[in-house]
Amino acid sequence: MKGNDKVKKYLFLLILPVILILPTNNLVDASGSSSKLYYDLSVDVFTSPQPEGFDDFFNEFFISTHTPHHNGYDKIYNITESQIIEGKFQYGDIRKDLEGEWISIYLWSFSDEEPAWSQMGRKETDSDGRISFTIPEDQKLGDGLHLIRLHVEGDATFANMFIKVIDQDQKFVVFDIDGTLTTDDFESVKEYADEFFSETYRAEMYTGANDVVDYYVEQGYNIIYLTARPYWLSEVSQRWLIENGFPHGILHTYPEASFTDDSAGYKEGYLSNVLNSGGMIDDAYGNALTDIEAYLNVGLNRDRIFIIGENAGIEGTTPVNNYPDHLMTLIGN
Repeated sequence: MKGNDKVKKYLFLLILPVILILPTNNLVDASGSSSKLYYDLSVDVFTSPQPEGFDDFFNEFFISTHTPHHNGYDKIYNITESQIIEGKFQYGDIRKDLEGEWISIYLWSFSDEEPAWSQMGRKETDSDGRISFTIPEDQKLGDGLHLIRLHVEGDATFANMFIKVIDQDQKFVVFDIDGTLTTDDFESVKEYADEFFSETYRAEMYTGANDVVDYYVEQGYNIIYLTARPYWLSEVSQRWLIENGFPHGILHTYPEASFTDDSAGYKEGYLSNVLNSGGMIDDAYGNALTDIEAYLNVGLNRDRIFIIGENAGIEGTTPVNNYPDHLMTLIGN
């Protein structure tokens, strides 16, 4: 990692403790009858195994005394593709990596008639605190949504991730987060720091943004929350979606530790992979010129690219003045 990247990362890590820590729940159907899924994990039936203790002395007596910050990474796969589970495990404000410890991998498939937790396997973390587990062919996940729980055997902490397996003609709508769902576009660590120094601060949601996402889910669309935030903000990003009542979607963050200098290229590459896997991207929402560039480069129609903020309407895109009015337009169409 370059020196400037380390400075950026650790500056933000110093202020992360002020962010609200919400309880981790399990994904359920919030209505009890429809197929709409929310980030509400309160009825989780997962029975956590007892902590076994860490193999390494330092991990057992020092690392595990600090707050865990684990991340699993949501994935979209075509049913024909290899399926890989990835996670990273860290502790404390400076994010000390958990090295050489075992992670148990558990599965809950929402598409099963009678879902139940099952253990898929286990994997040891590498020197970067990461695991990469290729799902064996005889365990490959079928079409649908699957919740993966990455359970740290040493202390029974965990991270959740979701895998969406698609066959063909699955419809998606893409939403950027910063400046699109939130009212501010945090594009530098300084801007993040200015906001998060206040212990009571919460990133403000555009009024009605969650209602627009709800509308698409009700129309049968899958949701992608695509952000250029680095991977170590995955946990924070999901908690913000939970707190603001957004329906479930696949959350994808930038896979490196630093903030990317090529947001357009990163988003274009990810969306190209979704299209190559058989996904169909009908609509996309953003606020930045880089969002417009990425969406156009993957072939989206200009009138189906919805832009809010100062760049609204640029390049022939469809401007969004506010989400309540925009929702009425969507309903009317």
